[in-house]
Amino acid sequence: MIMNGSIRFCLKAHRPVFLGWVLLAPMVWTGCQPETVDPVEPQLEWIDINATAFESAQTPVVVTLGYKDHQGDLGWADPDRHALEVQDERLEAPDTYHIPPLTPDEMELDIDGTFIVHLPPLFLLGNGGDEMTRLTFRVTDREGHASNVVQSPLLMITDTL
Repeated sequence: MIMNGSIRFCLKAHRPVFLGWVLLAPMVWTGCQPETVDPVEPQLEWIDINATAFESAQTPVVVTLGYKDHQGDLGWADPDRHALEVQDERLEAPDTYHIPPLTPDEMELDIDGTFIVHLPPLFLLGNGGDEMTRLTFRVTDREGHASNVVQSPLLMITDTL
């Protein structure tokens, strides 16, 4: 009996302290969450394409892509350095394109915006009629970090004859 009384006494005497810890614990837990770290890789987002059906060797392709780069190191001052890859799934190797630096004096800034990519007209590879393809896009920053890949919808290329 004395033991039960002493336990009750301890709980009653320390109830405010115990309740304080119970209420303080969630605040400490939420205050100790790790800080979200920005990714080092640039990020691409598919926005739009001017058409999904093209006459062979006739209409240029115009694609709009969204980009985000937390370090701001997209693009090169040297026009011989290419940052954008465009892969036609019918071909083995991608075509590459130059992107000029997107930050002043190559400063490290958090940047986002859109690219409007003008590509030459698509063409038929075979002797037959229509062909279908998809285009995939990826950028690489000056540190060599490659973005995610974004893909066009299915594109139809028709014979002009």
